[in-house]
Amino acid sequence: MSSFTSIFHNRYAAVPVIFRSGLVLMLLLVSLLFAVTASARTFPPLSGPPLGERWFGIYFSDERTGFVHLRITPAATGYLIESESSVKMSGFGFSREASVRESYLVNPDLTLQSFTVSQTIDGSPITLTGQVGGKTISVVTDAKGTRKEKTLPVKGRVYPPAALNFYPLLQKVTAGKKYRVAMLDPEAVAVKNVLITVLGIETDDGRDVLHLRNDLYPFVDNDIWVDPAGNTIRESVRDGWIETRAEDEATGRALLAEAAIAKKDMILDFSLVPIDRPIERPAGLSAMTLELAGFAENLPLLTGPLQKAERLAGQKVLFTTDLSSLRAAAASSAEVLPEPNRYLASGDRILADNAEIIRRKTEILCGTEDPRAAVEKLVRWVADTVADTVSDSRSPLETLEQGSGNCLSHARLYVSLARAAGVPTRSVSGLVYVEGKGFLYHSWAESFVGYWLPVDPTFGEVPANATHIKLVEGDAPDDMAPLASIIGTIRGRVVDLKYQKQL
Repeated sequence: MSSFTSIFHNRYAAVPVIFRSGLVLMLLLVSLLFAVTASARTFPPLSGPPLGERWFGIYFSDERTGFVHLRITPAATGYLIESESSVKMSGFGFSREASVRESYLVNPDLTLQSFTVSQTIDGSPITLTGQVGGKTISVVTDAKGTRKEKTLPVKGRVYPPAALNFYPLLQKVTAGKKYRVAMLDPEAVAVKNVLITVLGIETDDGRDVLHLRNDLYPFVDNDIWVDPAGNTIRESVRDGWIETRAEDEATGRALLAEAAIAKKDMILDFSLVPIDRPIERPAGLSAMTLELAGFAENLPLLTGPLQKAERLAGQKVLFTTDLSSLRAAAASSAEVLPEPNRYLASGDRILADNAEIIRRKTEILCGTEDPRAAVEKLVRWVADTVADTVSDSRSPLETLEQGSGNCLSHARLYVSLARAAGVPTRSVSGLVYVEGKGFLYHSWAESFVGYWLPVDPTFGEVPANATHIKLVEGDAPDDMAPLASIIGTIRGRVVDLKYQKQL
């Protein structure tokens, strides 16, 4: 992690330091703790950085507050180092948040060739592009349409922040060895000298790891542990006050998707889908056509009577939602549901056979037998009873007990109640338009009442309004993890809107 310089400059002595290029510098360098005994052993020098994708969680006082997704791929003249990250931290009277996208083209020795960095710090966006040439770095900054050019003088080699952790492994490392590295600081738009010290090779859980320390944040230690291949395992600032921990890909993607759906502050700005114009009266829409650009090619497109999806050129997808088709579906009710028991079953997160869920269902419905009427009663009861929060997703029983939960908690409780009532129901997730913000990731449900009826138990909508774009079905982490491939990457263009009387 390595992108945090002094956002908190005039606060507490420890705080200013940690967040100097911090919310941006810490979002680039990554690693793991658990030191044991150092020795004079050495690792053989690497021929290059570790290739592939890596995921990391950012923790502040042991609470997860952000993520980093890092990719290193070969390029014609060296390597391309790319990352996307987002974090929000608060405490000691401050609250700071940052979302960053970085792309660095480096030479085989990791020295910088060119870069593009887009960062939003506390709501202020800025984009930097730059090129290294001779003894200067030419930088262009664009902040809210204001373009400025700047030339940074350099002496010798300059490295991107993401190279700091594996730079020593390109050399012959021994305990006590020190490296002075000139690093581009994208937040300060300056070149910063960083001292890296090799503390030694240690044994952690039966494996050898290299323990490094740098002075990226003055007055506090920044400790890093990397494996022999150069992969960061953990990075710890001030003895674990802020940590970046390596995660497996499945865990990283699942946690990112759930954080986006829960609309957590640490991911909210990053996951917001920008569109070309606001949508007025979204609840009054009967149909909408939206073009999404940057849509992953490997994400399946879900279509049905209410939603059509068409792939266009250039990673674009055209989604059309049309609630008017509900009239025809309701009139015929001719659809046959295959595997109805699949949508009536209980599971780890759906508690349709739980005694308390059954009791609540019976109490809410008061003998209502018509499936459509039952759905309306259950949806509105969940929306009226459960407050909407950005808390971690809760089980249906915890949601009942606490009386609050995020949209996934609302959906799980509703699905449990509906299945307990004998109405086949499934959880779905995707995008929804929120007035004053834009399209956000969201979870809702679909109940089979002779046709699939979309309902939103968070907003109390039957049917769910036409801005709901379904991207995945199911509520398990594996079901939602594919969303991670588009979170923070897509943008929308409103093609067509149709308003009619609500159905």
